[in-house]
Amino acid sequence: MQTAGDAANIRRPKVKVLMSDSNEGPKRRARKNVNKAPKPSEASDGELFDEQRDDGQGDPPTPPASDPKPPSDPFDPAALRINPDTAAGAIGVKRKLLSVRCEKPNKQEFVRVHPDEAFRIDTAIIQDKTNRESYLVAPALWTELPDFISLVRLCVAVNRHGTPFLWPATLPDPNGRPMDWHTSMLEAQELAIKHWVRVQADMSAGSYAVFEATGNLPDPQWPELTFQDILKLAFKTRFIDSMNHPFLQELFGAA
Repeated sequence: MQTAGDAANIRRPKVKVLMSDSNEGPKRRARKNVNKAPKPSEASDGELFDEQRDDGQGDPPTPPASDPKPPSDPFDPAALRINPDTAAGAIGVKRKLLSVRCEKPNKQEFVRVHPDEAFRIDTAIIQDKTNRESYLVAPALWTELPDFISLVRLCVAVNRHGTPFLWPATLPDPNGRPMDWHTSMLEAQELAIKHWVRVQADMSAGSYAVFEATGNLPDPQWPELTFQDILKLAFKTRFIDSMNHPFLQELFGAA
């Protein structure tokens, strides 16, 4: 029979309580998921693309654009020489037309006539044969100067050097017989609309001989001016609009 002392000496079994952290489960699951590699079928398209690109199977990156190499020698004469055909444009120079001559073409130059009919006119001029100049006469004075004026066709023309000028050709006298000198010059103007021509007096034939260029010459370069602007440049100091004009006073012996 056990006594109370004996009962006190009986060891009670120790109960071991396992305390678990509430976050331990998710941590283990997270480590488990990290260690588990996704199967190829489970990877997304973006992941596969990244893997291929990392493996060198994708398109290579575009290299940066490189600057053009400078010339080997900046003092190379070939790189510094001016091109005569483009020199004016390269340094920003534009020719300023200040005057226009009014005379028939030189017998040694090929010329062209402006194809636009707005750049020609039938009018009257007075020729100063002493100074080889022409004066444009206002229509109101034509009846006052029948013995001095010449009825002409003025055409805007240009030579091979790109220099514009006014080409006068005498119109046939409506009350007289046409002269070969006059008709041949008018025909030369018409031919020069489409072709480069050279005009030379033929004394034996009593007319002008017209020569057409046989080479493949480039089309002419026309000035960026209106016909009115060209007339002003040609006759800015030689326009007769009064009987008191100094040239008429000299012509009549009044001055």
